[in-house]
Amino acid sequence: MVALVVNGTFPKDSNIVDQIRSSEVIIATDGAANSLLKNNITPHYVVGDLDSIDSGTQDSVKHTINTPDQSKTDLEKALEWCVDNNYLSLSIFGISGKSEDHFLGNFFTINEFVDQIQCVIYTDYSIITPCVGENEFDSFAGQAVSLITLQNHSIVSSTNLEYPLDSYKLVPSSKAIRNKSLGTSFIIECSEPLMVFQAIL
Repeated sequence: MVALVVNGTFPKDSNIVDQIRSSEVIIATDGAANSLLKNNITPHYVVGDLDSIDSGTQDSVKHTINTPDQSKTDLEKALEWCVDNNYLSLSIFGISGKSEDHFLGNFFTINEFVDQIQCVIYTDYSIITPCVGENEFDSFAGQAVSLITLQNHSIVSSTNLEYPLDSYKLVPSSKAIRNKSLGTSFIIECSEPLMVFQAIL
């Protein structure tokens, strides 16, 4: 597994932290490297403008990639670096918390890479998967499922959700949040990219 850790709130759930720790490759945006080392995890790569990384942290990391372009966020720089270096399947952590504008902006940034990178986002509360086309998701009966599009609209159909969607025109809104899975899996088919949120509990 390749983990990308962003400088949001570091996960508290020990299972999620263990996921990061056991990853074959750990990539961090610069400020996230500080949080990783505080949890005794050393990233393999740190990508960003390096303005948020402690000097001691920088000395502990073998590979720091300085990308000083101030017109891009560190997440955007990290995703571009992942594409350039053929890391195209990612587990992303630390996307939420801290600054709300960065939190929302992170989703728009990830949405821009949906055709280039397959990723799953893990927080203490949700598993979030950007998707387009037809996708099947592992689940459990009663799991809360929310769908949010960042496009003008997406035509969405679902299978095995409590409130089925049939060629529903989903616009950016709360219209498709807090649905429920009916079993061990469900299917989402969408014409344009959207985010699938699955509650952990």
